[in-house]
Amino acid sequence: MIRSLLLLLVSGLVLAQAPAPAKPQRLSEAFRGLEKGLRRQGRVEVVSGPTPVKMLNDKSPGLTWQVRLEGVAFRVTIQDSSSLKLEQLLERIEKIPAAYRAILPIVSESGKAGLAVYKNLGGAAAHGSQDYLNIVPGADTSVLLHEGGHILEQRYRSANADVLERWKIAIEQDKVSVSGYGDHVAHEDLAEFARLHALCLQAGPAKLEDLRRRSPRRFEIWTAILKTAPSLPAPRR
Repeated sequence: MIRSLLLLLVSGLVLAQAPAPAKPQRLSEAFRGLEKGLRRQGRVEVVSGPTPVKMLNDKSPGLTWQVRLEGVAFRVTIQDSSSLKLEQLLERIEKIPAAYRAILPIVSESGKAGLAVYKNLGGAAAHGSQDYLNIVPGADTSVLLHEGGHILEQRYRSANADVLERWKIAIEQDKVSVSGYGDHVAHEDLAEFARLHALCLQAGPAKLEDLRRRSPRRFEIWTAILKTAPSLPAPRR
């Protein structure tokens, strides 16, 4: 009897001291450093400009250009008070993987400023939606890819209203965090996943398959968004 009690106590102690199962590695940690591998993929051609304009956010003076990257036509706009040169901006654009370039004509539709550079955005590095893509001079290509996630998701959602609800379910099913920034709300989780997907896409099939294996439900939904959103028309206002 005493021996049995001792065994139970020892067993309970072992169980109490056993470490909790390790959480899956965050995707942002698993694919850390891939942004360093981004390389220019083509050269942007200036079609026209610069043309003086008033910036949409605050009506301050700026310049705009019509440009083209391997058949993809879009617009770039730079606030006069911004320190960023056109050549610096175009170099960052040229590192965007081809599958993501559709974000640029979407934000260049009638009445939109295209990719617009502001001296500051109230502390943010960028703001992105299907109506605008605004960045500060320090925003790199990785930031553009995150905002591209917002742009494509919103265009897709205009015809698929339940996409964020399905994304929330995918988060629960995949049981892995994308990043600390994405943990708080579904649309930021999606944008962070879009950024990592783009980085894995340019890194090669092995990285892309690794991402799919680690987060299969998100991968499935994002692949559908990436394939479908560029062909959807702008929603009527």
